[in-house]
Amino acid sequence: MFATVLGNITSRHRAWAFALLWLLVLTIVNVQTAGGFRSTILFAIPVAVVSWSDSRLGFLFAALSVVAARFGGAMPEPNSPGPLWLDAMLAFVKLSLDAVVVNAWGRYRRRRAGETEDARAPSRQDDTSYGERQDGKR
Repeated sequence: MFATVLGNITSRHRAWAFALLWLLVLTIVNVQTAGGFRSTILFAIPVAVVSWSDSRLGFLFAALSVVAARFGGAMPEPNSPGPLWLDAMLAFVKLSLDAVVVNAWGRYRRRRAGETEDARAPSRQDDTSYGERQDGKR
């Protein structure tokens, strides 16, 4: 189901706009609730949406998600023994791994969809009236 939703967001601009809107709303909600929404999955959703088609945008949104978590009050975790930069780096690594996995999954799904479309389409070699070789010309 999630792959279908990600596959339907075909435009990079739509994915980018959706992800920015998600981060903005999540940051505002975190500011209003004093960091009540700290789950990493909430910050991974915009990363997954943009990295489905472009891994570089996935890394960019991983960094933006960490910044949004910091400004929204979701970082640092309460009673965290480590410094803030370590929490931020670990969150960035987790979100970057999400971006890599989702991008690989998206490429696999697109490649598989392309193979099934190629299998359904008639090949040019089967059609004798199209693309016949004429004295060395194609």
